Amino acid sequence: MKALSISFSKIPNFILIIVLVCVVFGVYQNSLGGNFLIDDETAIVNNPKIQDIQKYFSESFSLHPGAFYETLTVFFWKMSAGKPFVFHLFAVMAHSLNAALVFILCNALFANKPLSFLSALIFAVHPINTEAVSWISGSQYAYSALFYISAVTFYILSRKHFLYLVFSVLFFALCLFTGNAAAVLPALLILCDLFFNIGGRAGFRKVKLAVLLSALCISGIFIAWYFFKKNTFIHMIFYYRGASYLVVAVKAFAYYLKILYLPLARGLFHPFAFTNFDIQRLSPAFFIGLSAMAAAVVCFFKCRRRAPAVSFGIMWFLVAYAPYSNFIPICNIISERYMYLPCVGFAIIIAALFLKVWEIINRHASLILRRLALAALTLFICSYGALTVKRNYEYNNIITFWETNINNFSSGYAVYNNLAATFYKMGNIKNAITYCWINLMVNPAQPHVWCNLGMLYRQQGQIKDAIECYQQAISIDKDYYPAHKALAEIKK
Repeated sequence: MKALSISFSKIPNFILIIVLVCVVFGVYQNSLGGNFLIDDETAIVNNPKIQDIQKYFSESFSLHPGAFYETLTVFFWKMSAGKPFVFHLFAVMAHSLNAALVFILCNALFANKPLSFLSALIFAVHPINTEAVSWISGSQYAYSALFYISAVTFYILSRKHFLYLVFSVLFFALCLFTGNAAAVLPALLILCDLFFNIGGRAGFRKVKLAVLLSALCISGIFIAWYFFKKNTFIHMIFYYRGASYLVVAVKAFAYYLKILYLPLARGLFHPFAFTNFDIQRLSPAFFIGLSAMAAAVVCFFKCRRRAPAVSFGIMWFLVAYAPYSNFIPICNIISERYMYLPCVGFAIIIAALFLKVWEIINRHASLILRRLALAALTLFICSYGALTVKRNYEYNNIITFWETNINNFSSGYAVYNNLAATFYKMGNIKNAITYCWINLMVNPAQPHVWCNLGMLYRQQGQIKDAIECYQQAISIDKDYYPAHKALAEIKK
């Protein structure tokens, strides 16, 4: 460890930051040619309110948790003349800045260049981040993280000068108007003060604590008010009644840990989130998730003195994960973009554990074992980078996007419906019908898919087949209104 620190100490910080930026652009360069996908069509391409800057600011602009990101989208659309390249370029730039900030943050807190660089490098190449970087509609999480990490970094530096606290508050405000991660940011800073002693002088700590408590109240109330005012649709988590949603939330925690460490099968729709009946039952996954939560809390306290970086990484992960945990049910069960900020904590933990193992190997083991350890680390990082490059390719167009999701999760029947809808929009009715049938072969108890299939047959003039599909939808759900409406229209 000492030899590694000495060799890193000779490299200027700006050189290491340049290396990180180059790595990010290296693994994300093939995302720059990607198209607008899925929500991009509704939120950007077919959204007239963002396509006229003057009209946007006079008629549509308002202060809410997504206001800053929405404003960025307006300017990106103007700069790009309706092309996706500019959107992708700025998303990759935001991710590269985030990787650099992770390095600066860790170095400011632990004064350990190897730890800081390795943490930032793992975060930079981790495949779980592709949904927040390569998908334009997911990039809000990367921009929100940019302000979140900046606020934490300046807060850590504020023990040196009060001016840094002003910058921390400024970036907190920007984070507040970019996404809901700001709701837990003051809590993270309070925990940093309590457990990592970064508060500075006693009087100054009282000032900062008052600022943080005020920020915590403001952000919590503001985001909660906006969410309950704006959110008019029901997320998957609301399908579970009573305490069953808590079972789902615990099992989701275990699932996230699995895909963070082994991000092999990925996609927008994870079947885990759509097995409505199985997911709410008690199973080994529930007890694994519960044990993982308890172990994380115990390790946080145990590692505070001997391995503070591990402790800090656990704290970061748990706090950043909290808004997406669904212990207060407000969001989708599984979305990879939710892991963008928690991934920072994961990267710090992995980097700290490797360096701890390296310290032991370097002290007691042979040269061959040391080389094997470095080779294992190199293979680990390169495999993450290769998976990121592969995933970026899958974002190139809507067909590769859905087909990859199907290949990764053959039981994820919800994706077949989306692929059918994609072919329908393209005018390929035959393929749309084919994928509806494939979807129903996997799970026939889907009234909305039967109704979609009926609509397709109706457009083809196959009225008898359409009626049978609508009747099948009603046999599954006797009150399914779209099927009743379609049958009434046919009878006219």
